[in-house]
Amino acid sequence: SQHYFIQSNLRGMVTRLYNVDLSDTRTKVVLGVAAAGTALAVGGALYYLSSSSPSSSSSSSSSSPSSSSSSNDSAPAPALKEEVVLTPVQQAEQQKTAGNASFKKADYETAIECYVAAAQLFPPEKAVEKSHCYQNMAAASEKLGKQEDVVRFCSEALLLNQKYIKALQRRAGAYEKLNKLEASIKDWTAVCLIEGPQKSMKSGYMATSDRVLKRYGEEKAKEVMSKRVPMLPSRTVVKTALDNIHMRDFETTATPESLASEGDRSYLEVLAHIKDREYEAAVTKLDACLLQEPKKFLNHIRCLRGIFAWIMVDYSNALILLDSVINDPSSYMRLKVQSHLHRGEVYQAQGDKNRALADYNTAVGLDEDHPDPYLHRAQFYLSLESLELALKDLEQCISLDDSFPSPWTQLVYGQYQMARVLSPSLLDQVFRSLGKMVEKFPGVADVFALYGQVLQDQRQFSAAEEKFKEAARLAPDNVTYKAHMATLKMMAENNYEGALVLLKEAIAEDPKCDFVLENLGMVYIQKQMYSEALECLQKALELVKTGAEAAHLSALFIGIQCQWEVCEEYGVKPVSMSDLQDFSQMMTPQP
Repeated sequence: SQHYFIQSNLRGMVTRLYNVDLSDTRTKVVLGVAAAGTALAVGGALYYLSSSSPSSSSSSSSSSPSSSSSSNDSAPAPALKEEVVLTPVQQAEQQKTAGNASFKKADYETAIECYVAAAQLFPPEKAVEKSHCYQNMAAASEKLGKQEDVVRFCSEALLLNQKYIKALQRRAGAYEKLNKLEASIKDWTAVCLIEGPQKSMKSGYMATSDRVLKRYGEEKAKEVMSKRVPMLPSRTVVKTALDNIHMRDFETTATPESLASEGDRSYLEVLAHIKDREYEAAVTKLDACLLQEPKKFLNHIRCLRGIFAWIMVDYSNALILLDSVINDPSSYMRLKVQSHLHRGEVYQAQGDKNRALADYNTAVGLDEDHPDPYLHRAQFYLSLESLELALKDLEQCISLDDSFPSPWTQLVYGQYQMARVLSPSLLDQVFRSLGKMVEKFPGVADVFALYGQVLQDQRQFSAAEEKFKEAARLAPDNVTYKAHMATLKMMAENNYEGALVLLKEAIAEDPKCDFVLENLGMVYIQKQMYSEALECLQKALELVKTGAEAAHLSALFIGIQCQWEVCEEYGVKPVSMSDLQDFSQMMTPQP
C-alpha cells in the first residue's frame, strides 16, 4: 500500500506539473524506480538480499515461493550480501543527475520527468534544492518553447527560494516573449535591486531591464498620445517654442485705423498678447479672428493658430491649418516657410521622420537666406544624434543671423556632446564657446542655464550654482531654473529636503511644467515616497508633447511602480542617487 500510495502521488504530480503521457514506457520506468525506492525507505528497510549473480537475482525476484523452496532443497543457500538503500535525498540527486544528462542530450521532455521526480523526492527542508529542480524544469521548457510552462515552473521555484536570481531572470524573459512587459519589468527590477546596481551593470541585467523598459514605453506611448487632450502647456514651454521662431515673419506696421476687417484688427491684439506672454488670450483671440473673416492677415492667423495647435498637441487641426497656408498661392513666402517648418514638427512628434525631414528640406529650399529652417533641421539632427549635420546647420543659421540666441545655445550643446563622444580634450573649446556666448548675450537666461548644465555635468557644482542663479535672476518666471538648482542640491549635497522645497515652489508657480513635475517625482523616489512620485509622473504624462516624451515618462512610471512593489515584496532597498553614475543625464534636458 505504501508503494502504491507514493507511486500514485508521483503520477499525479507529473500529470499536474507537466503534461506527461503516463502510458509511455519511459515515464513508467522513471516513476516506478523512484516510487519503489521511496517505498523501501518509508517502510524502514535498511538493506535487501540479493544473489551474488545477476541471473540468480533475476530468477529469485520473479519466482514463486514454491520454486524458491525447491531450489533450496537442491543446492546450498548462497551467501548473504548486504547493500545500503539510498535515502530519498540521494534518490532525488540521482534523478536530478539523470535529468541533467537528458538535458545535455537535448531530450528535454525526459529531463523534465526526472526533475519532477527529484522535486517530489526532496523533503520540505530541502527547499533550495527543490527550487533548483523547478528552475531546471523551466530551463527545459524554455528549450521546448513552452513559455507558459517556464513562467509556471519559475514561479514554483520562487515560492521556495524568493531571491533566486536564475529563476527571476528566466521568468522575466518568458514574460517578455509572452508580451507581458509589466511583469517582465518587475522581475528585472527585482534582479537589479537584489544584485545591486554595480553588479547589475557589469552583468548586463540593467541593460536588459532598460531594453524592456524602452519597449514598454514605446508601446505605451501610442496609448498615451491617443488619449492626449489638447491644451496649452506651461508658459515656459510655450515661450521656448516661440523663441525658436523669428516673430518678425508675423509682425506688421499696420494700425487698427488702417484695417477695414474686424478679423484683421483683432490680429493686432493677438500679437500684443504674445508679446506680453498672455498665451491663452492669444489663442482665444486667434479663434475669434478666424470667425471674423480677416482679409489681409488670414494666412498669418492660420499659420500662428497652426503653430499653437502644434504646441497644444492638437496635431490634426495643426495639419489642417498649416496645409491651408502651404496650399494657398497667395501666401507670403515666409509664412509658407514657417508652415513647412511646423508641419515638419508635427510629423516629427508623430514619429514620421521622413516626412519631417522632407518639410525641413523644403523650407530650406524656399528661402535659403532664412535662418529658421536651418535651426529646425539642426534640432531634428540633434534628436537623431547626427551631431556633424546638426553643427553644420547651426553654423549656417548663425551666419545668417548671429543675434539670434537659440542657435548659439544649440551649437554649444552640440559641441559639448561631440566632446563627450570623441575626446575630453575638446572641452576647452566648449568652455571658450560658453564664455563667448555669455559676452554676446549677457541678458539671455538660457545662455547661463546651459553654462550651468555643462558645469554641473563636469561636477563643478559651485560654479554651476552661480550660473543657475543668474539665469533665475534674468528670467524669474522660468521655473525650470529652480529645477536645475534642485538637481544640483541633490548631486552636490544629497540635500533632498532643500531640493523638495525648490521644486514645490516651482510647481506652485507653474503647475503645468512637465520638467518640474518629472524632477519632483524623482526626488520623491529618493525619499521613498512612491505614491507622490507616481502622482507627479501621471500629471507629467498628461502634458507630454511628443511620442518620445510619452515613451520616456511611461517607462519611468512603470519602473518606479515596479521598484515600489519589489522593495516591499522582497525587502530590498531602492537605488539611491549615489548608485547612479549618470544621474545628471537623467535629470538634465536638452536645451
